[in-house]
Amino acid sequence: MGKLKEYETFEEKNKLFFNKEQFVQIDTKEEFDQWFKFYTSNIKESKKTDFIYRGMGDARYKLYTSAQRAWIQNDMKEWCGKNFLHFINDMISQSKTYPLINKVFDLYDYNADEREFPILSILQHYTAPTPLMDWSYNLNVALFFATENLQCGNGHNKLSDYFSIYRIDKSKNKNEFLHIVDFSGGSIPSFDKFLDFGDHENKPNANGIFYISDFDEGNSYGTTPNAKIKIVARKPLTTIYNQNIIPQEGVFIFNPFSEKTIEEVFNASKNESGWNLQLRPFSCFNIKKDLADYIRRRIKEKYSIDKNFIYPKLNEDAQKIKNLVLNRYCKK
Repeated sequence: MGKLKEYETFEEKNKLFFNKEQFVQIDTKEEFDQWFKFYTSNIKESKKTDFIYRGMGDARYKLYTSAQRAWIQNDMKEWCGKNFLHFINDMISQSKTYPLINKVFDLYDYNADEREFPILSILQHYTAPTPLMDWSYNLNVALFFATENLQCGNGHNKLSDYFSIYRIDKSKNKNEFLHIVDFSGGSIPSFDKFLDFGDHENKPNANGIFYISDFDEGNSYGTTPNAKIKIVARKPLTTIYNQNIIPQEGVFIFNPFSEKTIEEVFNASKNESGWNLQLRPFSCFNIKKDLADYIRRRIKEKYSIDKNFIYPKLNEDAQKIKNLVLNRYCKK
């Protein structure tokens, strides 16, 4: 069984991230409160959709997609007989044979090519491995995912005693890190247009990554600093038949590589494959696990973000609404 690489020390990890921000390492409630106040404020003169976040429950973990984890841990390179992106393409093709998936996209009048990345977004949120990675426009959502299953650390200052919040300022990479529609020239592309990306032996520099979102019109348009996140896509890519993506204010990053992590892609060297990607390193904030319960309670109290909000169960919600109304009648 293959093994995913992990960071062992702060020094090793910090080399791949932009660490000129305040509070790169957060150890106390007071430090967290100052950091949280700054990054949830509206003081930045930027579009709200410029900033995307991801939370990870252990600071040692590298940013692998679910497909990379499956590919590496199951040694799929040795036995599947195809390269990484062809394996993904086979999953898309298989998905197209399912009557329910066809029914959904037929109702929305998507042609065969237009439905391929939306299919990946459905697979991503229903536990199939994909080359997409979940991020969010909402810092509180990232904090929820990072702390969801954490108890606490052990009071030490090892990397394993921290969780991480990652933050990409898309405006700093606006010429390289594009919305999928900008990347493809204005239309929804088919997946097979990217089969030469990633680990392709004959085209090591024909690479690119991009993000996929229904809340963002790309580099030309977007929200103001004070605006609410809302769906702007004319043809949905991520929200079609996917109720989780809405409360999570989700955005996906497509990574074509089988083993190169997102942070490594944002640190491409001219001596490596994909060197044509001139992406600037993004920020990482390492926060003490001992603060997890405090953070969970704070985002629930102030923003009503908890498990029921992040993972909606509409059948249960409908029953609660019915019972609340009937109970009021009983009080009359």
